Amino acid sequence: MNKYVMFGALLLLQGIPVTYAQPTGARSTASGVFTAEQAKNGERAFQAKCATCHGSDLHSTDAEAPDLTEGAFKFGWQGKTIANRFEQIRSTMPYGNAHGLDDQTYIDIVAYILQFNGLPSGAQKLEPDVRALEQIVIEIP
Repeated sequence: MNKYVMFGALLLLQGIPVTYAQPTGARSTASGVFTAEQAKNGERAFQAKCATCHGSDLHSTDAEAPDLTEGAFKFGWQGKTIANRFEQIRSTMPYGNAHGLDDQTYIDIVAYILQFNGLPSGAQKLEPDVRALEQIVIEIP
């Protein structure tokens, strides 16, 4: 397990709040950072490539796969950047075939997960540009 994840978990267990510094000039997912069409593309890719382990409704069907709904989503995504989630998914999924999808598919899946969890779509498509994605902070209402 990553030492930073372990440290954050330890702080949470001790009741110490964990905060993440927002990047300078950051914007929020509350402003609609992906398009509805992009989320639909992401849903199709998710159902084809991810649902076997994560469930078609994003409730994990595999003990090793994270649940991507409600509390688990908020705990794992709140305050982080889109780049952080994009890089983590791209470097670990699909299980046993990391980097097995193209970058646009990965970012479309991220858009779907955001939309599924109630974040609004907007007029501009997310692009798989890590530097740009580092400027978008995930804020969950």
